[in-house]
Amino acid sequence: MNTPQFAPCVRSGFCCKKAPCPFGEGTPCIYLGGDKPGNYYCEKHDEITKDPTSHISPAFGGGCSSTLFNLDRNTLLNNQKP
Repeated sequence: MNTPQFAPCVRSGFCCKKAPCPFGEGTPCIYLGGDKPGNYYCEKHDEITKDPTSHISPAFGGGCSSTLFNLDRNTLLNNQKP
């Protein structure tokens, strides 16, 4: 079985701002930690990864890597270029 390959997560918070995963609440998700793009993280990550169904959702590293309409991601990546 092939593992899907996602673009690298840059911690833009995009997925948590658009819609919470099944473990989250609110939009933006109340468990979105951090204070700015590049510093965002899931405050429930450790708890979620202990759940046997977490391999399905959320797709950590999958949502934030979305390039479509994710201006924070584009800005973060552009700032990393030499």
